Amino acid sequence: MKGKSMSNTKKVIGFIGLILAMFMGALDATIVNIALPDIMKDLNTGLTATSWVATIYVLAMASFIITAAKLADILGRKKIILLGVVLFGGFSFACMVTKNLSLLIFCRFFQGIGGAILTPIVLPMGIELFGKQYTSKITACMGAFSALAAAGGPAIGGFIINYSNYHWIFGINVPIAIIAFIMILMGTNESYDESIEKYVDWLGMIVLTVFLMALCFGLLEGHDYGWTSIKIISCFITSIIMLPLLILIEYKVKSPIINLQLFKEKTFSSSCVIYMIFGFAIIGPSLILNYFLQNVKGYSALHSAYLIIPASLAIAIGMPLATKMYRVISAKLLINIGLIVTAGGLAMLGMLKISTGSNIIVCCNIIIGVGLGFTAIAMTSSVKFLPVNKTGIGSGIVNAARYVGQAIGMALLVTILNGNITTAKNHIRKTAYTQISKRALSPHVKEVARQEISKTFKKSNNKINDNQKNMTNKISEAAKSTSELPIPQKSSSYYSLYVANKKLSNGSSKLVQNPQLSFIGSRLLKGQIKLENGIKLLAQKEELIRAFYRIKEKKNEELAKAFSNVFYITAIISLAGLPLGCMTDRSSKS
Repeated sequence: MKGKSMSNTKKVIGFIGLILAMFMGALDATIVNIALPDIMKDLNTGLTATSWVATIYVLAMASFIITAAKLADILGRKKIILLGVVLFGGFSFACMVTKNLSLLIFCRFFQGIGGAILTPIVLPMGIELFGKQYTSKITACMGAFSALAAAGGPAIGGFIINYSNYHWIFGINVPIAIIAFIMILMGTNESYDESIEKYVDWLGMIVLTVFLMALCFGLLEGHDYGWTSIKIISCFITSIIMLPLLILIEYKVKSPIINLQLFKEKTFSSSCVIYMIFGFAIIGPSLILNYFLQNVKGYSALHSAYLIIPASLAIAIGMPLATKMYRVISAKLLINIGLIVTAGGLAMLGMLKISTGSNIIVCCNIIIGVGLGFTAIAMTSSVKFLPVNKTGIGSGIVNAARYVGQAIGMALLVTILNGNITTAKNHIRKTAYTQISKRALSPHVKEVARQEISKTFKKSNNKINDNQKNMTNKISEAAKSTSELPIPQKSSSYYSLYVANKKLSNGSSKLVQNPQLSFIGSRLLKGQIKLENGIKLLAQKEELIRAFYRIKEKKNEELAKAFSNVFYITAIISLAGLPLGCMTDRSSKS
């Protein structure tokens, strides 16, 4: 009895270690999103370049996750997962200490390889610990923690940044990795897939990596290099060639990286695509909304985290709820409910404006979170009808599908956002020129304003708030000059004061002509000239305030529209999964 108790305790310790390892890997796919604005400021980079810090991680995950599962099945799952924990923890520390964007992206790539090792091995090791009869519960538990980590990343990152700095979003992994390593070492046994071919499809892995790299580079950098540039066209041609080549290789090799035979199981294949849509959709609240909150609304990382946390909590509630309902309701109904609810929440985010209150944003995130929680049941249904010795590779493929969705989501949505922001900047610039041109301002102020507007909107970065602030300060400084001040507009409240002062000036001029009163008249005239300049300066300041207000109003309107379009596109893609959702939970008869 005592031995059995010890055995169960050992299993629990091992399972917690596995959960920590998987949670850590999934968390880093999104935790960095909340820190991207801080990284942009600290390293003085733009949106596209900084986005690679997030994208390269999920690219590495998507590219290596299946190979990692295969190597674990051949060489031993315990050995490989311990190697993954060491690799992940080591490069997390390297990410924490680096202060160069290129080096950070490099370290994130190898951190992603560590994460790719952790993710697929956890499920078969969990089943090995407790037995196949607990497969559904173990899968649901893994799926819940994985989904929670993916959605909770920005929220956790916000707390870390508020009380420390963005370097610690990487550093926090080091102690977790040490704890997970010890628990897995103590609480698990070695396991293999005895039926698997002792061959690793390195060629397939290379082709898959090239395909994803080329596609994501083309999508992310197309806006900066130009969609018709040789480099971008070459990327898209490469990805088009690599996809059928990958399929051909996987059909021919004796032990493929992607076992295409598994896709004969309709539940598995449709669940993979649904989980890819899950990865795509989660980019909306975790990355795009975060940019909106920090870069447009000007919220701090912590404030943004408070508004994103409800999505995490809703997923944590939605996934177990869907798992319980799965006992009596088909997966296809639960998944379709999830897709519809997710799309509805994203469409609601599409109606956001600058004036939208935090309570509305929270409601949208709760709706999206519940929808994603239900959609994540695809993870549970995906391996339900696979042989037990194929759950490892099956888990690897379905998790890879999610990271492919996240990688494509980051690349595509950031590209669309960049394009929308460029359009918004053009409209804002046109409004700025129009406002300066039609206002009663001195030639000097108008010239400075034109120069500053041109300079501001030539910048390729996306720091619109900072750029506009610098422009406003320089124009306001130029407006202090009394050179060639214009007469206040007749509609201005200063015009009548200007006219009255002019009449007084005319009276003072007459006094100057009187020898007995010339001294008094000249003093009055000097004072009235100063008063006139003061009136003109105040009138000019009022004109500038009106111009700046209209420019700011246009900026808010255009930027909100830029983000709205991205949320609507994400909602449409979520709904596109409905036909596939109807195919889940339908096992083939073979």
